[in-house]
Amino acid sequence: MTKLPLLLLIILIALSLSSCDTDDDHTLSQKEIRDILYDISLDFQLGNVPGIMDHVHQDYLHKGQFSWHLNQEILDRIGRFQILDIEVVYIEIDGDYAIAHTLDHYSSSTEQYTYQEPEDTGYFSYFYRSKGSWLIYGNQRWFKAKNNPKPMELATDTGELFD
Repeated sequence: MTKLPLLLLIILIALSLSSCDTDDDHTLSQKEIRDILYDISLDFQLGNVPGIMDHVHQDYLHKGQFSWHLNQEILDRIGRFQILDIEVVYIEIDGDYAIAHTLDHYSSSTEQYTYQEPEDTGYFSYFYRSKGSWLIYGNQRWFKAKNNPKPMELATDTGELFD
């Protein structure tokens, strides 16, 4: 008789632990993306462009630009600013795709500028999980969206990025 309540207790514990997996995966994914953004800001201050580019997927495409263009943009910004502080506002995750909404604070001794991402440029905003790791992927669009004040969002039914 005492085995039945113990068995029920074990089943309830197992069910409660298994129901937390998606929340734990979601939380872990958010932490991994936050860590990448922190690494990018640190590498920026060190002038380590290859370190930043290590976080970029080989199929990066953002508003018609490839990873080469991103590399050039990073070099231009490093030439203009000494400090990048990325403030994560929130992260949307949909399966293997994610969008990081951030305030990217660039500063130098002569100027300061803040980009609200992904609305302003979105270079470091769009992620894809490839082989278990999150990588910067771009919005996978060949053109800039004109007259569209809304940020790019993830399609929930196809997993593709769209305006």
